[in-house]
Amino acid sequence: MREDTPDSARAWAVALAVCFINALQSGLMRASGLLYVALIDTYGGSRAQASLPFSVRNIVKNLSGPFVGALGQRLGTRKVTLVGGVFASLGVLFCSFAPSIMWITFLWGGMHALGACMVSILSLVLVTQFFVKHRATASGLAFSGSCFGSLLWPLLMECLLLNMGLTGAFLVTGGILLNVLPASLILKEPSWSHRQKKVDAEVEVSNPKMNVVKKQSFKNGVAGKDSENVFIMNFKQRHSFSKEEQKQDVGVQDTCNLIHNAKVEGFDNLAFDDSTIRLKEDGKTDEKCSTVSPSQENMKNSSSERHQQETSIHKAFTTIIRDPLFYMISLSLAAFAMVFDPFFTIIVDYMMDKGVEEGLAKYFITALAFGDLVGRLCFGWVTDKKLLSVPKFMMSMQIAQGAFFLTLPLIHGFYPLMGMVIAFGLITGACLVMFPVLVTNYLQSVQSLAMGCISFLTGIMTMTVPPLIGYFRDQVGSYDGLLFLTGGASVVVGFLWIFEPFMLKCRNTVKE
Repeated sequence: MREDTPDSARAWAVALAVCFINALQSGLMRASGLLYVALIDTYGGSRAQASLPFSVRNIVKNLSGPFVGALGQRLGTRKVTLVGGVFASLGVLFCSFAPSIMWITFLWGGMHALGACMVSILSLVLVTQFFVKHRATASGLAFSGSCFGSLLWPLLMECLLLNMGLTGAFLVTGGILLNVLPASLILKEPSWSHRQKKVDAEVEVSNPKMNVVKKQSFKNGVAGKDSENVFIMNFKQRHSFSKEEQKQDVGVQDTCNLIHNAKVEGFDNLAFDDSTIRLKEDGKTDEKCSTVSPSQENMKNSSSERHQQETSIHKAFTTIIRDPLFYMISLSLAAFAMVFDPFFTIIVDYMMDKGVEEGLAKYFITALAFGDLVGRLCFGWVTDKKLLSVPKFMMSMQIAQGAFFLTLPLIHGFYPLMGMVIAFGLITGACLVMFPVLVTNYLQSVQSLAMGCISFLTGIMTMTVPPLIGYFRDQVGSYDGLLFLTGGASVVVGFLWIFEPFMLKCRNTVKE
């Protein structure tokens, strides 16, 4: 069977599958405005009650990230995504039988939100695992699914509500979301990132050619006291010997002390990494003992260890909380959300405050979505071609986001504002696709858990968005203060990426 390779046709198929999944799951949220009005008309509740299912969904989706990440770290992406697809679909299906808005809040904001989190977070991690050269471009393709969904779901939802009512719309929507399941079947982890597993094996060896290696513990370049002798199958030439030196036979147990203190030793080979091998030796070897230094051994194993996914949740959490770059990525995502989420909510009202007619103000939503889509699809090459490193690109995008918010109150007129909104969409789209890339680059062995945990801070921060909007618009009388606050925070967080080399040094110090 042909083995997977990075950036292959299968890798692009995975990216397209994740794009389709995001179009179904994330794109659905762009139709929440239509469902919001339908809830008021159907159940007769207040606007605060009708908005509760959608607010709770966002909170649950973000705060359940660590739990979902832990499941993905332990069980793998495909299993969790399949279960999440079922949860997300059933949560919407059951809404068609809900007797009140509170039940819809529980089903849509709870069950559906948890399933959506299980589907969306882990699938994005898998895309970055399949790519090396085109990692940012593939991430942008996967993220663009929500933009395509935002173009289709509102039209479909409007048609469903008009012809079938709210109950029928929930029923059909739940059925459509089941299409996540066949797309999830392709989300098998690449062969080079298999999870660590303990394997016991017993091998009968007769006259093998082998080297005996003295393994010695080193700390800070100084040899430790404890050492042990193991032997290594001679898959690769480690040292050359003259014919005269090779004439002397070396008895494995007598001369080389193969079994040290009656311990069970193992092969030092990538194929048997983390395995326990019992050996029964008959005869003598044809080569003398050789010594492999820890540096040689580490060089050989480093590539495999980087790609292996840690299955111990305790070790994975320990790795994350001791890594300063995890906190930097989390802070960047929170700053991004505090800029993008409020603006998407207030854009129409804000443009009307600046003198744009209501009939024209709605076109700014389309302009923002268009810029966002182009930004997600068309700027990954900047980091893929090494024109800018990912940290420098993130720094420039977050500073540009903040600068946009700081200057927007000074801009007036329909066309200048339209140009600014399109530019803002380009920036946010280009910035968003970098977060899975950052997790893959800096937290490779704990990607699933890290991707879930970075959204936790975002969930807490976005809970402050409704009070901030209400305070600045209703009490202060203008959204300008909100733009200055969140834009300034984005600029500050962007400049923090200057300290990325220092954070790497701190991480290495902690590991040592």
